[in-house]
Amino acid sequence: IGMGGFKTAHAGWLTLMSPPTSGLGSRARHDIVVKRPFQKVYPKGMPANMEFKIGRFAPKDESAKLFREANVLYWAKALLGLVYDFIDHAVAGASKPLPFDIPRVRFVEAGLALSYYQDNSKPASKVTSARACFLLKEVIDGRDEDFVKYIHNMDPNPLLDPDESRYDFALFLAFTQHVQYAKTGGLVFISDYQGMYFTWLRISNSYIRIKQATTSC
Repeated sequence: IGMGGFKTAHAGWLTLMSPPTSGLGSRARHDIVVKRPFQKVYPKGMPANMEFKIGRFAPKDESAKLFREANVLYWAKALLGLVYDFIDHAVAGASKPLPFDIPRVRFVEAGLALSYYQDNSKPASKVTSARACFLLKEVIDGRDEDFVKYIHNMDPNPLLDPDESRYDFALFLAFTQHVQYAKTGGLVFISDYQGMYFTWLRISNSYIRIKQATTSC
């Protein structure tokens, strides 16, 4: 499909032995995007601006990188849920109906997959070890919709100008950051909001900004 600054993306499908009732893998041959981290390998003695080859990390390093990213997504979903709990509580206590609609967004479904190979040197051996790790994500069928970055990870202000379409939505995302920051005592908030906008929006990627004291997240 393509290649970013840190991972390659490939089309794939997922079939689980015990599928969930909804979400990623809930049906056989579920279309997915398969991502895998890479490093740029340049010919020895050549400058870094030359054409490079895609190099893969050792399984241990590869899995550590993707487990970290999956953990970030796990916490990002929880932080977004915290915002909607705050909103729902405020709406329930309001004396009048809201004069506007509240956007309902979510992050893409994702999971990790590990590929193993078995030691066949001994027929009775059942020892296996991981040979690769992959990040699986749901496919965003954007059709003609634009992929938009709403808030940069180095600036709390929306990237969109006030006269641009979806600026109000970008302000809502900035509001979610404020709630997350306030409710966690200034420890953490989601940044780098980007995604596609339909009648609702799916956020494909984001990052959690964490104060140094909480780097374990």
